[in-house]
Amino acid sequence: MFNSLNNRGAAIAAPFSWPRSSGGGVRPIKQSALCALRPIPEPRVNTETTAGLAKVEVIKFDEGGLSSAFSEYVPSEQEFTLSVNDQFETSLYCAPHRVKSLVIGFLVGEGMLESEREFVAIETDLKHHIIRATVAPEAASRMAARALSGPWGRLAEPEVSRKVDSTLSLKPEAIQKLAASFKKLFLSLKSSEKMCYLAAFAQPDEILSYGEGFHRVNALYRALGELVASGVKPENRIALANFGLTKQITLRLARAGVSFAITAAPPSNAAIELANQQYLCICTTSIGGQLNVYSAPWRVL
Repeated sequence: MFNSLNNRGAAIAAPFSWPRSSGGGVRPIKQSALCALRPIPEPRVNTETTAGLAKVEVIKFDEGGLSSAFSEYVPSEQEFTLSVNDQFETSLYCAPHRVKSLVIGFLVGEGMLESEREFVAIETDLKHHIIRATVAPEAASRMAARALSGPWGRLAEPEVSRKVDSTLSLKPEAIQKLAASFKKLFLSLKSSEKMCYLAAFAQPDEILSYGEGFHRVNALYRALGELVASGVKPENRIALANFGLTKQITLRLARAGVSFAITAAPPSNAAIELANQQYLCICTTSIGGQLNVYSAPWRVL
């Protein structure tokens, strides 16, 4: 049912996330009194996704109040059940896009994996939304220590010990160069108009991995997972993001051992406090070559 109508020509998306019936049809929409005055084509759902997008039918109202239907790609978010060593289960809500990278990044970012050697294998069943991951026994023991019983399957937040040293430093020109490469990467992606968040990991002279997402943390997980899956350690690497950092995202970078974060927006005050404790330098770049450093300024030469 339409909850509201905009008489000024706004496009209103109907909730078309219903499963198909056994006969191949879709359950009909209950039209409002206003909608019932005009014939509206029956919505259809395309369950196939393109780069994490789902094709849906949207009803558009013009300035005269007439409606028409058109197709649009919107974020395809689904619930996946993640099983680790057939012992622990949790739910991940994400687009069905680069799922393996997302899961590996999730395990690293949540502090369940401390090195790429602890990751053994992963099996994905996209049809039934099931992901099975296998990790080393020591990683499984670490997960068991964090598991809390409860209706939401929450995990306890462990103490975060600093995983980086003070060796990595960058000149302002090097930071600007990486930021320019990151912007070029974002503009080159075909899905950039829909996947609004992008994260990447780099070394001082090149970008090593990247991840897209409709949510900031999922973009980060994909980029981190891609890095670890390729056999590269995240310690003392450089993170790039087209968004600002919260404390929770900064915590995940600290767990991975990241030394630098180059972002498009300022971090929160809580993120700055944590970053200073973890020797993580957060900086932003802007047009004209301006560089703002929010934490661990001694890393910028």
